[in-house]
Amino acid sequence: MVTVTPLVRRSSFIVERVRVHAEELAYLWQRRRASRRSPELALHDFTYLAERIEAHLQGMLVAGDSLGAMFGDALRGDDRDEIFAAAWALLRSTRPDNARRVLEAFAAAAGPVIDGFADALAMAPLTHTEATLRAALVHGSPAHAAAAALALASHRSLEPASAHFGQLLRHDDPAVATVAWRAQVLLESPLAAPSPPFAEALRRPVAALRSAVLDAAVWRGEAWVPEAVRRLAADGDASALGWCAALCPEDEQDAVLDLLSAQPVPQRVALAARLGRPKALAAVLAWMADPDPILAAAAGQAWERMTGLSVEGKRTTLPPAADADPIEQDFPVELWLPDLPRARAQWAENGERWCAGQRWCRGFDIHTTLTSEARRWVDLEAFWDFGARAAFAGTRVFPPQPVV
Repeated sequence: MVTVTPLVRRSSFIVERVRVHAEELAYLWQRRRASRRSPELALHDFTYLAERIEAHLQGMLVAGDSLGAMFGDALRGDDRDEIFAAAWALLRSTRPDNARRVLEAFAAAAGPVIDGFADALAMAPLTHTEATLRAALVHGSPAHAAAAALALASHRSLEPASAHFGQLLRHDDPAVATVAWRAQVLLESPLAAPSPPFAEALRRPVAALRSAVLDAAVWRGEAWVPEAVRRLAADGDASALGWCAALCPEDEQDAVLDLLSAQPVPQRVALAARLGRPKALAAVLAWMADPDPILAAAAGQAWERMTGLSVEGKRTTLPPAADADPIEQDFPVELWLPDLPRARAQWAENGERWCAGQRWCRGFDIHTTLTSEARRWVDLEAFWDFGARAAFAGTRVFPPQPVV
């Protein structure tokens, strides 16, 4: 008689597959960080990306009690996104010992990898971390305190009037101050709370810091913002130029468009698309006829971003520069030039309606209304600009964009 030895399962999961899930999670998290204000992706794209990230997290969590042993060493790595993947999974496992591993590694971390821990702590529940984060805000190094502030603010658990948080906003290290100002964006300060040190921070010559400060000021509705962004935009500040476009009132579109048109290619075209005003449409139509293929191609993309109508025409290859490296020689840049007759026909058919509108994105006038259909199709930058304009006018129709 033939007998078959019963199969003895030694593990409830495949170790290699769990590690692949971790790698994919780290990669997708990097994409998410780069996509928060994308002028190309829509909200449903961002949601789908978040769903994929969650799916890979669930693939890691099947490791159960083995998760800590598998990814504890990864917490001492040097890649912020890999650290995020490991830390977030351990925190989401809800096991106190795994949370302790993360918090101990966070306390020992230094340099840019602290940002990976900050992301994970901001995204995971505070169940096992809140006490440590509050202690880090008060007693931790400046970088750890700023990361703690960002995590607490993400959970609406940071006091705007905290003296320790106020010190971080003024910190000499611009990297620390920038993280603190990113946390400030999320706060709705009571009227009695002291005003954050906006003017002091804007005088510092650090682009990332100024960008975070302006974001916080716009979402807080500071009345001085339009004058400040005009002044900074005149000096070429990229964030201020963007806010000039996003906040531009109807009666100032000529002046703002002149300012944007003075910027280099293709930045000017992207700014015009962010402006979205009827006169920006007319300017983009004119740029499509420019002999510079880079300007013409960028204008074609901006036209589609504003109108929702494609004008893609002939593909062309840019000749590489004389001093280009071998890779650039072998793989020259390819552009799609716009079909100018088609664009002019679209203007003839729709120009009257476009000129009667105020701010166009993907064929929707989103200056004062964001319909459910528009919400599905407008890009993330336009979506958050809509929310920022409402907040600047005094009403937060939805929370600010994610800061992690």
